[in-house]
Amino acid sequence: MSKAHKERSAAGRLEALLDAGDHRAARAEARRLLGAEGLGDAVGREAAEALARLEPEPGAVAVGLAGVAGMAAILGWLLAG
Repeated sequence: MSKAHKERSAAGRLEALLDAGDHRAARAEARRLLGAEGLGDAVGREAAEALARLEPEPGAVAVGLAGVAGMAAILGWLLAG
């Protein structure tokens, strides 16, 4: 199998996983591609970009945690009263 064919099939698998919405498998495949030897720089860049797209934004995480804390406070207030 040629190097170009390996690169196309690796990039294709990653893209298929992202299109299917399987983020866990796409993250694992991107990490595998980053650690693989013999694949080109283009595949490594694509894998790094995929990982960056799959990471949640810090602001979204903060808002989510604040919402959970608020709901816990309301539940505690309701149960105490």
